Amino acid sequence: MDYVMRDDGSAELRGRVVPVPATISEAAQRSLVDAARRPSAGEEPVVARRAQIDAQMAYLNDVARAKHPVEIDELVIDGVRCHRVRPTSGSSGKVLVNLHAGGFTVGSGALAEAIPIAALTQSTVLAVDYRLAPEHPYPAAVDDVVAVWRQVLAHHAPADVALYGTSAGAFLTAQSVMRFRIEGLAPPACCGIFSGGGDLTDLGDTAAIFNFGGFAGEPILPFEHPSSDTAAYLRDADPDDPVVSPLRADLRGFPPTLLVSSTRDAVLSATALMHRALRRAGNEADLFVFEALPHGFWYNLGLPETEEALAAMATFFSRHLGIDQVGAR
Repeated sequence: MDYVMRDDGSAELRGRVVPVPATISEAAQRSLVDAARRPSAGEEPVVARRAQIDAQMAYLNDVARAKHPVEIDELVIDGVRCHRVRPTSGSSGKVLVNLHAGGFTVGSGALAEAIPIAALTQSTVLAVDYRLAPEHPYPAAVDDVVAVWRQVLAHHAPADVALYGTSAGAFLTAQSVMRFRIEGLAPPACCGIFSGGGDLTDLGDTAAIFNFGGFAGEPILPFEHPSSDTAAYLRDADPDDPVVSPLRADLRGFPPTLLVSSTRDAVLSATALMHRALRRAGNEADLFVFEALPHGFWYNLGLPETEEALAAMATFFSRHLGIDQVGAR
């Protein structure tokens, strides 16, 4: 693809200029400019930058905690490391299980999507630090979620528990729900699939256009690329297995689900495809698509759009879990 990235955040595609849109907040406009000026990682696998990304995630945890005061404990549930995030005042008694982002290869201890939801819903969030690829390929991460889920159900009614995640955590959310069905475990009352879908082997049109920073050119590595993190995660798993690729499975009876993405999200196509598949199967599924923002933009807690996205998430979870008071504005 013939393209030129400009320092002002705009992109020129085959001679056509795509400007930074005025339809997003000034903070979001600045974030696009900043992202355009960062060097590209090229074809380096995400796992090669694990230490760097983990440091960034730790910083985001601090930013989130400054905006949303919570209590955080580290614990081990049936051999799986987790973080329990609780609001500092009051509790709904509900539990949300969070599966972090990170391409299945990084992100342990990332709480940037757990902390705000705990505060906004006044509920406990269990963030699962599932085992990572390439050291622990599929089904290790799903196994860890199932182990935690069994213990959660031992102490809470399914109607009081939700499951959600972003990016890798979104795909893992769908995979886990399908695995619960096979294991005979009750599904969650509702799910959040944020910037993710149900088939890691084909992310669709937008993955061939955008990278994770939201720009055309140098798109994310396809599944068949030797440096693909998703390939390192799935390894030799059968893509037609209903747990591996829920999009290809019978989705009837899937819990009510909120899906969130944006028009510069490399995984917008995968999110939209999952939304349509859930609706075709007769399930309740809502899709929010934001304007011009990149993959998982709600990790940037300085954006007004992030506040809006988090409020939508909190409202959806609260409605389905029967929470009367929502901290979201």
